[in-house]
Amino acid sequence: MPLPINKGIGKPVEFKGLVGVYLAYLAAGLGAVFLLALTLLVAGVNSYLVVLLALSLGGLVFARVFALNRRYGEFGALKARARRRQPRRIVSRRPRLFLTLTSERT
Repeated sequence: MPLPINKGIGKPVEFKGLVGVYLAYLAAGLGAVFLLALTLLVAGVNSYLVVLLALSLGGLVFARVFALNRRYGEFGALKARARRRQPRRIVSRRPRLFLTLTSERT
């Protein structure tokens, strides 16, 4: 009796077109919308207004996450965020660093 082969090893998690970290983004966004709606209901806001707000914010979260997924792909958003955090240039106004580098070679 042969064992079944798992052919999904090394592939990213995918659900309904969302890949990788975007599933977590969607879950976190919808969880935040749910908590906001729950808080507003407990605070006594009109339930029709809360439902309208929750549906519109949920739709916005869906649209934004799917747009990010389409634009950046599996790892593109993480790479773009890392690229934005890197300095564009390094400025050194003191020559001491370069003088010590050249003096060590001789």
